[in-house]
Amino acid sequence: MMVDPNYAKALILGAMLYAGPALAEAESNEDPGSVIVVTGERERTVASAGTKSSLPLAETPQSISVIDARDIAGLGLQNLNQSLRFVAGVTPEQRGSSAEVYDQFKLRGFDAMQYLDGLRIYDSPSGYASTQIDVSRLDRVEIVKGPASALYGQSGPGGLVALSSKLPLASDSYGAASGTYGTYDLYRVDADVGGRLSPSIAWRVYGSANGAHTQQRFGKRERQTISGAVTVGQGGSTTLTLLANYSHDPYNGTYSVFPASGTFIANPNGKLSTKFDGGEPDNRFRREQGAITYIFNHDFGSGWAFRASGRYQSVKSRLGIAYTSGSLDSSDPTSATFSRASYSTRERMKAWTYDNQLMGKVETGPITHNLLFGVDRQVLHSTEDYAFGSFSSLDGYNPVYGSQVVPQTPQDVPDAFGGYLAYHVRQQGIYVQDQMSWGGLRVMLSGRQDWARVEPVGSDAEHSKKFTWRAGALYRTALGIAPYVTYSTSFQPQSGLVLNNDGSQGQAKPSLGKQIEAGVKYQPVGTQILLTAAYFDIRQTNLLTSVPNTNYSIQTGKVRSRGVEVEASAPLGHGFQAKLAFSRQKVRDSDGAGILGVGRGGVSANLEWAPEQGPLEGFAVGGAVRHVDHVYAGTYFDGITYNTPGYTLFDALVRYDLGKTIPRLEGVTLAVNATNIFDKKYLTTCYLDYGWCWYGNRRTVQGTIGYRW
Repeated sequence: MMVDPNYAKALILGAMLYAGPALAEAESNEDPGSVIVVTGERERTVASAGTKSSLPLAETPQSISVIDARDIAGLGLQNLNQSLRFVAGVTPEQRGSSAEVYDQFKLRGFDAMQYLDGLRIYDSPSGYASTQIDVSRLDRVEIVKGPASALYGQSGPGGLVALSSKLPLASDSYGAASGTYGTYDLYRVDADVGGRLSPSIAWRVYGSANGAHTQQRFGKRERQTISGAVTVGQGGSTTLTLLANYSHDPYNGTYSVFPASGTFIANPNGKLSTKFDGGEPDNRFRREQGAITYIFNHDFGSGWAFRASGRYQSVKSRLGIAYTSGSLDSSDPTSATFSRASYSTRERMKAWTYDNQLMGKVETGPITHNLLFGVDRQVLHSTEDYAFGSFSSLDGYNPVYGSQVVPQTPQDVPDAFGGYLAYHVRQQGIYVQDQMSWGGLRVMLSGRQDWARVEPVGSDAEHSKKFTWRAGALYRTALGIAPYVTYSTSFQPQSGLVLNNDGSQGQAKPSLGKQIEAGVKYQPVGTQILLTAAYFDIRQTNLLTSVPNTNYSIQTGKVRSRGVEVEASAPLGHGFQAKLAFSRQKVRDSDGAGILGVGRGGVSANLEWAPEQGPLEGFAVGGAVRHVDHVYAGTYFDGITYNTPGYTLFDALVRYDLGKTIPRLEGVTLAVNATNIFDKKYLTTCYLDYGWCWYGNRRTVQGTIGYRW
């Protein structure tokens, strides 16, 4: 049973802001009482994902946004999807409150792949066996905008999201724990401890047990995750880090849809409640995932180093659901009864990824070259046993459940159509990069050759090869102003059966993309202030769009995405910290139509005040505003194209470090966080071609008590 928003309950349970991972500040220049978080020592104005090397954002000729563990903790974010609310160019939370099992978003109008510790996070090429990284595991998130295939191979034209795991720190002992409770019975228990076994061996163990009922009537999510890491040789020229993780999701929320009639399209019976559930109490979506990673580093000296990393990843998922198919049960537009369907699947996915890099520095006259040579390989095997079928109808305004049993295996699906799918996917590539520096001038040249194969078992394999490249230049003046321009291309092998115009079937062709980006960055020397602005123009071919209720897709001709983005992060003095993100984009296919789920842009702003001295030291208060412009929703049965309306939401937080006033409570922090504080009802996206819509998250309040030692 869901619990209504209850501020008093959250306060009684004693918490304040954040419901994310508990950590401890380790050797940071920031006030250790500001947020209960263990994080590394990298500055927020430095990133590595865009170049596979550490480079200041102000000197990188490409748009990159950074979110670290402090941001996740400070805003009380529950998943990556929520974290991307504050990044320019992102259309966030594609399926609102109804699909938290996945992090579904668009980056500059396109789906974006995720990488963890530099290695591709694979998803099932045909089904639902997809990984989700719990935020308790994350030390840092870097959003690389625009094609990144010149270094990564597998990348869409909109960019990629690079995640960094928490790894052992250079500290003898550290740790933290926290507990959270909030709206919809949200709970989190997080812990993070680490230290040294010897001067050269460091370890770290962290985990989380979290869950909640969801906004919809029968939804429930639950997760237990644990990670462990050990680094041998820390502080020396040669280090080896081993990292293992296991996550168990016995319940994965409500993976469902709302019918367009009664949400976006007017129904004479009124609006459907945001609590409406078109499924059944027996709906179930379960997932297990695990991974083992190694990271080897060796410093040869004289500016040369070698890095090798690899991961084995495994995901299992089991799904059995009933859901509204998006249409009324009759041709009568005044009907309150909606058609439903059922679906069940059993899936398994295994993947191996490797990346080996040689880095070095040479000088040719006045020019310094930072060189990178790499070779990587990616292998995936997946299987899927699936079935779609029928299910009984449901009155959306007076629902009566239990008329039919939800199928829990593909064999139980009534009136089933489906089958068995298996894929073998391989890709290997070699790449090289030269970062040239001459005074304030930075020139970057990157190139890569890829060979890929997508082989559906029982069908012919699709072989492809492609050379992708990137060229960029930036000039940083003595004032800290740095104009730049870059051109880059992308190459994305695709898995799946394509339904051609003549009705025949075939394998998906690779998606190709290219982008030109121009912008300016400004970081006053010696400050953490960073302002960026960019214009981009992206062209893509062979866009793959899934056809609902089938395992087929269609490939459109071309897509063009153009837009502008502005981001700013600045300490304003007197304890104030401000952030701003603005984007405006136009994404159209070759026929001039929009792309489903892609927004026009938006703006977000965060302001926090945390006095650094005086009687209010240790206290923090802040708020955020998030506006998402209209999102393309497609064509309804009346033949008219629509956009879902834009929406504006407000968030707030308050936090207090008890140790500032009660010394014996040093390390104890309380926080309260609230999102959508005015409880606005809104739609995040609609796919009107299929009669589907998704409500966004209503008001949530959560509280946390954390202890750092």
